[in-house]
Amino acid sequence: MQCVRCGSSATRRDGRTPLGGQRWRCDACRRRFTARSTSAFSRRKFPNDVIALAVRWYARFRLSYADVAERLAERGFAVDRSTIYRWVQRFLPLFGAAARRHRTRVRKKWRVDETYCAFQGKHAYIYRAIDEDGQVVDAFFSERATARAQAFFERAMVETEVTPVRVTTDKAKCYPPALRAVLPGVEHRARSTSTTAWSAITRT
Repeated sequence: MQCVRCGSSATRRDGRTPLGGQRWRCDACRRRFTARSTSAFSRRKFPNDVIALAVRWYARFRLSYADVAERLAERGFAVDRSTIYRWVQRFLPLFGAAARRHRTRVRKKWRVDETYCAFQGKHAYIYRAIDEDGQVVDAFFSERATARAQAFFERAMVETEVTPVRVTTDKAKCYPPALRAVLPGVEHRARSTSTTAWSAITRT
């Protein structure tokens, strides 16, 4: 196996890691390494799939850190909830970035809604857009009331590299000026009631 540090092919097996993985030693730079030394999971005391599962449970089912720790304990993994918190902070953005690279291209007709709720102990405005196929375009969190809708549209277009041709919103007063500033030629439809209502996120 090629050394992940200096690139030398003069490597040899050098025992196992506490998790049972193969450890290698480089005869050129004298350093030891494993297959995950260059990954985000390097130096973690738990297997990659356990960490990924804990983060998925937290994000997908809106569990507390204590709930995730309890479910892992039922499967034989004693993990402190503060450790799960650090996993979420470290890996959730990485998983999101990796998933975005593999999703289908966003379509050009967007539906946008917003809510105001508690998020990680603070109150914030949350904007979300979905395209005509039901795929989430982007979500945007802001504690500031000023220019939040405009910032949301600007970031969504940068992230997706797509400029919408039609945007459907509710009748909130923040949308018309934001669309005039960012998308002056877009078709804007304002509905009287939300057809894409979604549950408020209430993380603590």
